[in-house]
Amino acid sequence: MVDSKTPTVVALIPARAGSKRVPGKNIRRLKGHPLIAYTIAAATQSQVFSAVIVSTDSEEVAEIARYYSAEVPFLRSPEYATDKSPDIEWIDYTLRHLSDLGREFDCFSILRPTSPCRQPQTIQRAWQAFLAQADQVDSLRAVEKCQQHPGKMWVLKGSLMKPLLEQNTLATRPRYANELGNSQVNHNLQPPNLEPWPKGHATRTTPQPTLRDHPPNTTPPPPPKNNNQNHQQPHTP
Repeated sequence: MVDSKTPTVVALIPARAGSKRVPGKNIRRLKGHPLIAYTIAAATQSQVFSAVIVSTDSEEVAEIARYYSAEVPFLRSPEYATDKSPDIEWIDYTLRHLSDLGREFDCFSILRPTSPCRQPQTIQRAWQAFLAQADQVDSLRAVEKCQQHPGKMWVLKGSLMKPLLEQNTLATRPRYANELGNSQVNHNLQPPNLEPWPKGHATRTTPQPTLRDHPPNTTPPPPPKNNNQNHQQPHTP
């Protein structure tokens, strides 16, 4: 819960160097800029944050982040930068070290570099939505609609799987999406614009989603001039 005064909020952008599936993903080029540049730009252009801070264990990532006007006041400890490190560890590490530097904030926001199409206006709307209910909530989270019926989902435990839902809740599991309104699984659900899947066992929405075929609208601002930098100015997408 935040005070009645306008709270201060810091943007925390996690960008560890050790990605295994896509090595170096946070600084891979997208339309002429490193991937992380788009998140830094969106955070800065939103004018929501008192500070935009990148948490990384990499000097290379830190240099690029500073080049695009983010702060990297210290590097993340390697023990909090593994592929099994939960968010709470690096967040706690970062906030404690910021506090040691005399910098404290009422709120923080995690902005991951892997969402380069995020717009400044989206951040602004999220912040205003949080402030409007700040006396009732302590956090806000972005979610998306589930693309599958929960009855088709499984939970992996070790080498075994078990259904997400108990079997007795699936006694009248709908065969078609447009039967969901009368299903005991969620009898209050009124899904708009749904039609049966032609093969008779899965569901889909109409129209189906399409992939973006254009670059993100958020353009990273030109970095500040610094004669000590060896970077060439990236081409603006």
